[in-house]
Amino acid sequence: MGEVTLPGDKSLSHRAIIFASIANGKSIIRNLLLSGDTKATIEAFQSMGIEIEVNSREVVVYGKGLKGLTKPQGPINCHNSGTTARLLIGLLTGQDFDTTIIGSQQLNKRPMDRVCNPLKEIGCKVKSSHGSLPVSINPSTINRFTISTDVSSAQVKSSLMLASLYSDEPVVIGESQLTRDHTERIMSYLNIDLVRMGYTVTVPPVKEIPSFSATIPSDVSSASFLIALGLLTESSIKLNKVLINESRMGFIKALIKMGAQINIENIDTQFGEQIGDIEVKKSNLTAMEIEEEEIPSIIDELPIFALVASQAKGETLVKGAGELRIKESDRIEAVKDLFLSIGMKIHTQQEGFQIVGKQEIKSGSVKTYGDHRIAMTAVIAALVGGKDITPDNTDCIKDSYPSFFSDLQSIGVDSP
Repeated sequence: MGEVTLPGDKSLSHRAIIFASIANGKSIIRNLLLSGDTKATIEAFQSMGIEIEVNSREVVVYGKGLKGLTKPQGPINCHNSGTTARLLIGLLTGQDFDTTIIGSQQLNKRPMDRVCNPLKEIGCKVKSSHGSLPVSINPSTINRFTISTDVSSAQVKSSLMLASLYSDEPVVIGESQLTRDHTERIMSYLNIDLVRMGYTVTVPPVKEIPSFSATIPSDVSSASFLIALGLLTESSIKLNKVLINESRMGFIKALIKMGAQINIENIDTQFGEQIGDIEVKKSNLTAMEIEEEEIPSIIDELPIFALVASQAKGETLVKGAGELRIKESDRIEAVKDLFLSIGMKIHTQQEGFQIVGKQEIKSGSVKTYGDHRIAMTAVIAALVGGKDITPDNTDCIKDSYPSFFSDLQSIGVDSP
């Protein structure tokens, strides 16, 4: 029982740091998520000469303009953060120095050619190591002004948009499927005259970016774990000022179709995004199908959605989710291993899975593969089932949701 205000949205926090660093002057960011991933972005810009002050209430960034970054002393280490790596690759193509992006062993397994290839198509000089990190970036000039991405990824689109800030002419970026639009919203918030039409966004030449003062909405992906807990236990939970961007609402929309008692009120805007208070109560759920076109809006929440589906009546089917296999872990296999380790059943395919509920959760030990979302799903499974479930790694939760356990305690839940 109770209410909680969650940390800032991870996707928005990354982008706020980036735009504040290339803005002119002092920006103040409140409720910025300070996790392992966002700290990697902060450290990256500090290594390029940007002064960033971090305290418990706000982060102050002293931006030096579009061309104000300086060459770091060595490679930029993005640690486990794929967002940091992919967005920086695009941004750094417009700088006057060469650099190299590196990462952890986990990040080195994730594909970077999806960013590098379209950047090369528009004239940027980037080179990956067999499609992965490390990636070397050299100063370059965009010479092709229309590009279509063949991967439905907001990170790919955003990387191209950041590179386009340095173009002498407008760049038209098309995608085959609409993805998260946080970068577009931030650019519009900062008075950059984007043109959004259908599946394309046109980025104009930009001379300067203004500094700003903003509060980051609470993270809807982090909220998904507490939402699941509220639906599956005798709970009544309120989550304050949560991001309710349409491109991120797939999880909540799916739950409502399944019969979830979810109410969103006090709708407002913050940092160019819609926010609202989300109230959740225990619900009786029925199964449903998730189609391929719905995947971009629910991709990060699919591990916890799988747990919810196991407690719904009937057969739930998820299609077209092959992107799960190249996240922090192969999340399709990781979810399968989680289910098997706690006595549940799941049938997996190359690009999805099938779950028949309602199933009994049993005790067990869970291999997380160092994936924060698998670890949090295991913790919620323990709370829902009232069983002794032991993840092999909970430290990885700090990558995205460092206050996870304290937030659970704030609503009266003792962590398993």
